[in-house]
Amino acid sequence: MTAAQERLVSFESAGELLHGVIHEPLEETQQALVFCHPFAEEKKCAHRSMVEAARACAAAGWAVLRFDNRGCGDSPGCFEQYDLNDWRLDIESALECAARETSSAVGLLGLRLGATLAAEVAEDRPDVACLVLWEPIVDGERYIKQNLRRSIIKAMMTSHEGGGSGTTAAHTAGASGEGTVDFDGYSVGEAMREQLAEVNLLEPPPVYPRPVLVVALGAGEAMGEQLQRLADAYTMGTARAVRQEPIWQRIGVMDATPVISATVEWLRQQ
Repeated sequence: MTAAQERLVSFESAGELLHGVIHEPLEETQQALVFCHPFAEEKKCAHRSMVEAARACAAAGWAVLRFDNRGCGDSPGCFEQYDLNDWRLDIESALECAARETSSAVGLLGLRLGATLAAEVAEDRPDVACLVLWEPIVDGERYIKQNLRRSIIKAMMTSHEGGGSGTTAAHTAGASGEGTVDFDGYSVGEAMREQLAEVNLLEPPPVYPRPVLVVALGAGEAMGEQLQRLADAYTMGTARAVRQEPIWQRIGVMDATPVISATVEWLRQQ
């Protein structure tokens, strides 16, 4: 392990200024990684774990750029103003920033929808040094249904506690594809839902030619069919199942050591 330092950085994407943090080793940098955060409430839940992962990678010799997409975190704009195409462009801009700031080859590490967007960006960027995909969203339509179902259940519970039936009705309408729906406090309109529904990392099959680590996080040691198929679809794909509490599901202190250790071990082998 080596010492590391952190510094703030800003860079432009489509004329807007994004903000991030660079974690870098004090000694020679092996390569660099851009971290791609998950969607909506999952980003908030996973923040601490992503910071810990960045520090661990920097201590292992990898520079890391963590940043917020437009409309998220410390970057400008409102969440509802942007879509998946905007955030793909933000990742591309972050790649350029990391390359400038570290003078290194740059890979991508993402969690959940951040992993999905990273994988999509890499399809058109063979210069991306490697991909680390933590529990990526493989099927966007399935992801929407899961989120809507969870939101409806929460709305029903709130209604029983005196929150009224209007919220439940709005979520039910959203489940049928109508109007704007609430994803844990984040408004998601029809256009965004249509983009999410089009996400499918298996169709067409990926052509990214460099090393890829696909990580499944859960209580067991099984990859799950979709994630195993995704890893197998890459020319240089590796599948890894990690016993790890889902770091994107709950705000609070979680021990992300298992997935961080597995990732650092894989990076050292590249």
